[in-house]
Amino acid sequence: MSIKTKIFALVLAFSLLSGVIAALGLKTMADYRGIITEYRTASQNAFRGERLNRLVLNVAVQTRGLYLSTSDAEARDQGVAVDASVDQLAAFLSDWKAQLGPGELPAFDPVGADLREIIRGVHQTAFLARTVSLKAALAYGHHRTYSSRREVMQAKIDALTNGIEARLYSTQETLAQFENARIREFLLIAVGGILLLSVGSLWLAFGSVAVPLHRVSQAIVRISEGAYDTPVPSTRKNDEVGQIWGAIAILKDRAREADRLTREKLDEAREQIDEEHRLRELVLD
Repeated sequence: MSIKTKIFALVLAFSLLSGVIAALGLKTMADYRGIITEYRTASQNAFRGERLNRLVLNVAVQTRGLYLSTSDAEARDQGVAVDASVDQLAAFLSDWKAQLGPGELPAFDPVGADLREIIRGVHQTAFLARTVSLKAALAYGHHRTYSSRREVMQAKIDALTNGIEARLYSTQETLAQFENARIREFLLIAVGGILLLSVGSLWLAFGSVAVPLHRVSQAIVRISEGAYDTPVPSTRKNDEVGQIWGAIAILKDRAREADRLTREKLDEAREQIDEEHRLRELVLD
């Protein structure tokens, strides 16, 4: 494999790692958005559950005040206050119902139906107090049947709010687990991938480039100094460094041949000079 191909593969691996991290980041944002939406919904329902308890308590207090009235005039005034608190409760129930998604809070519908039934009874009690008399209002609303229904209703409300709080705590735990798990995934993929690719980069830089080129440079220097016995690998890798070794082998052979021819010419020149000296000596003698 050529060095160019190795570098391309390394760059491709870094790109893939970046893509995996980006994809995991996008998935994390999508999952986190879903969990946060669920957590926000559970928080809103928990807040509404607390407010429902306060509104129901307010209706109970106002109704108790009506029952404790000492005159028809006081009962009429208290009836107006009861109607106002009951209207507020009814409006809150309608608003909460409109905010719920399909299948979001199944326990709400039966509780809402029972509360609206009680609201009608309390409205009727307040109406009697305002238009007839305190006695008529007490005869209609202040008896054991209504008290028992209100106790049962409160138990249902408590069950509803407890279920909402349990859902809220469950969502908080899911969010915490999600954060811890995703942090581990990011560390495993990002840190592990970067370490692995860093090792690959070092191997490519030193094992495939730096060390082989250093050997090549040493061989070129030795050959240039006339050390033609410098070993050149006979089995070379099929990469750029292998091609350089092949060129060095050719260069070494040609340099050796050129050196041999030069030496032969020098020997011939010496012999010719020696012959000329001998002839000159003969002539002079």
